[in-house]
Amino acid sequence: MTPPTSLPDTPPGAVVFDLDGVLLDTTENMRHAFAAVWAAAGRPGAGPFESFLTHMGAPLHVILEKFRLTADYAPVYAAASSARLDLVLPYPGVTEVLRTLRAAGVPVGVATGKSHQRAVEALRSGGLYELLDVVVGSDQVSLPKPDAEILHTALSLLPGAPHAGERAVFIGDSVLDLRCGHAARVPTIAAGWGQSSRATLLAEGPGAFAATPRDLAGLLALSPAGPGLREVPVG
Repeated sequence: MTPPTSLPDTPPGAVVFDLDGVLLDTTENMRHAFAAVWAAAGRPGAGPFESFLTHMGAPLHVILEKFRLTADYAPVYAAASSARLDLVLPYPGVTEVLRTLRAAGVPVGVATGKSHQRAVEALRSGGLYELLDVVVGSDQVSLPKPDAEILHTALSLLPGAPHAGERAVFIGDSVLDLRCGHAARVPTIAAGWGQSSRATLLAEGPGAFAATPRDLAGLLALSPAGPGLREVPVG
């Protein structure tokens, strides 16, 4: 089956977001935490952080394994991350998008590679947690992204399930996010303000590309653009 590449022409029944690089700018927080792990492992320098970012969307222990670091270092990363939550900030315009979705009665969830506890911690720090209905972390499912399980789980827990998921949209900023949306047969919008390049995201065939949260608001009909979701060029 080919992945869905068209967005529905009616308002979404639900919206699910990835977290890092979509709702919250966690880059500097992650840089700090990764450097702490690298130092704890006795390795020189701050570590290949840019390479670390290319694995976003996967559970932390899976990413650490890419650098020959065992899961024993996950608590080091988590502690360093928690100690610098001041570095976690919502992207400009994201809070307004979430508030408008809530005012419109659209159920909103998060499906993230973070553990549930760490995701909630970051979302609370960024002031977004109260604007969400459901947060699902990678530790709450058997198979991480790009498998569809985490997205299906989030949709099943949203108010109005299962009907909300019939017109759902998933928004992510990584290759794993977009492949997860395709696997779940859920139209997916690529968030261009996150960790991945436009070319990388477009190569995955998203239903649409939003360069900014303001663009996303237009796609979700949260601006004067008119009713329903609009198809936009993705090339």
